[in-house]
Amino acid sequence: MVRRVGGIAQASRYQFANGMIALVHRNPSTPTVSVRGELRLGAVDEPASANGLALLTGAALIRGAGERTFQQLVAETEARGCGVSAAGGLHATSFGGRALVEDLPLILELLADMLIRPTFPFHEVTKLRNQFLMSLREQEEEPMTRASRAIHTLLYPSEHPYSRLSTGTLMTVQALERDDLVRFHGAYHPQDAIIAVVGDVEPDAVFAALERHFGSWNPVKSPPKTTLPAVPPLYEPQRCDIVMEGKLQSDVIWAVHGLARNDPDFYPAMLANLILGRLGLGGRLGEEVRENQGMAYYCSSSLDADLGAGPWSAVAGVNPNDVERAIEAMLHEIRRFAHEGPTAQELADARDFLTGMLVLGLETNDGMAGTLLAIERYQLGLDFIERYPALLATVSHEEILEVARRYLGGTGYALAVAGPPVV
Repeated sequence: MVRRVGGIAQASRYQFANGMIALVHRNPSTPTVSVRGELRLGAVDEPASANGLALLTGAALIRGAGERTFQQLVAETEARGCGVSAAGGLHATSFGGRALVEDLPLILELLADMLIRPTFPFHEVTKLRNQFLMSLREQEEEPMTRASRAIHTLLYPSEHPYSRLSTGTLMTVQALERDDLVRFHGAYHPQDAIIAVVGDVEPDAVFAALERHFGSWNPVKSPPKTTLPAVPPLYEPQRCDIVMEGKLQSDVIWAVHGLARNDPDFYPAMLANLILGRLGLGGRLGEEVRENQGMAYYCSSSLDADLGAGPWSAVAGVNPNDVERAIEAMLHEIRRFAHEGPTAQELADARDFLTGMLVLGLETNDGMAGTLLAIERYQLGLDFIERYPALLATVSHEEILEVARRYLGGTGYALAVAGPPVV
């Protein structure tokens, strides 16, 4: 067991024989407890023909588990004012719960049933799949969804799981059956699984409870080890225009290949992205494209850095008649940032913002549990909170400029526009 004292007072870490990692932090200032966790299995591990399977399986975990039906599970948690949840994601399946401290045993029992012993009732799977299909139909009417699908197709080869959205398509989700969920769940494994518990609890007692519920979970199959294929670089612009009749707004996405969370460039890139398109009214992009030029209803950027290198993108919602001018304004601001980098004041503001956000995130049990989960997921070390301000302070203007030039300053990029035809 490793213990650290500092930014989140005290965190204890324990690894069970089956590979599952538990992190527990005692917070005596509140009578509640939060549980956050994840299994390392997600949409990257599903076949392209079953796109959407990870999300549907994760959502179905609560629809019947152990000896309880969905209705019984909901009634029991609502009667005690607590709750549990689960959801599939890109690289992992997440789960969690919140309750009064005295109800933690129930939360752990329910989560163990959901993760290890889901029943996947046929009628519940059918109902849930229909809900997914309804949501997909609604999303497909949104220009942003259509542009997002296009941008991923432009950036990543078809054999790469990032080339498709985790939500799946109408065709792939419609084809999913209960047996598909059962097979996918068969790959769930405690190895590389993480569970974080924060509240007025004793770590040793929580570890003992977790051992009772999860310690004997030893699937016969080894967990899948999906390796992301190489991504060829873009040397010139790639554009896709999607015409959607009857829409009043066009959504524009500009994107390049980004980086993974454990990349040495992450901290300079995170600061660069914050300054370019997040800080204040949307960073430089929001201030120039939206505020000063009035070319967009909104304009911002995002850096999708997880276990793999997702897109580094800029998005804007614009009047269809202003699409080309808005694109030019976005490109100009991105190129200017890649050429000049941030000002000293922008860099100071970005550091202060990120440090403040971390502190705010540690004010609740759920926030602390989420932080512990991220620390373990990315192998940051339990002293990460103490080191974080120094990590930001040591990132120089030159490092940010170099990263911006390398990622944002090239000639190749992907561009997707979805919206009504221009009259």
